Amino acid sequence: MMRKFLAFLVALPLLVFTAVQAGAATEKSAFDYHVGDALIQSLGFPVGDKAMAENGDVVTIVATGTFDTVSGTATGGGTFSHHEVAAGRTITGTFVTTGLISFQSYGNATPQGLPPSFFGGKLMLSIVATPDVAPNLHLPATLTVECVLGNPPAGAVEGIRVNVYDVINFNKTVPESGNNVFIQH
Repeated sequence: MMRKFLAFLVALPLLVFTAVQAGAATEKSAFDYHVGDALIQSLGFPVGDKAMAENGDVVTIVATGTFDTVSGTATGGGTFSHHEVAAGRTITGTFVTTGLISFQSYGNATPQGLPPSFFGGKLMLSIVATPDVAPNLHLPATLTVECVLGNPPAGAVEGIRVNVYDVINFNKTVPESGNNVFIQH
């Protein structure tokens, strides 16, 4: 019995630390998301944010919208430009946000000297993309947006990734290709 009690006392600080860490990553709020859009451009960053597929194709995304971690909803959308390396052509189109998959907060951006309403984190959205050349084609995808403001974990990288189901996976963030931010309401 004493061993179990001592094991509990040893584990207690770890349990408290884990609970505090988990609570810090949960933001129960509504946010705007900005991916290479006019707000990001007004701060001096380039248009759009890029990700690359295994075959060298590159997608550029510009997006704006909202998400609410309490209701589990998301709205918005944007544009995409998919440069096909092998064909030497670029396909453009639009997408709409259809849902919130998850949001892991990295906290507010006060460590970077920015307003407390600016947040970093990792956002995963369900989207449906429609190429301009095929307006009746609707491709479901996941858009992952990462902003390294706040206190991001080791290995976090500013950028995006886009997985167009059963078509192509842009799973490599192109470093320094653009910026993102989440703004709490």
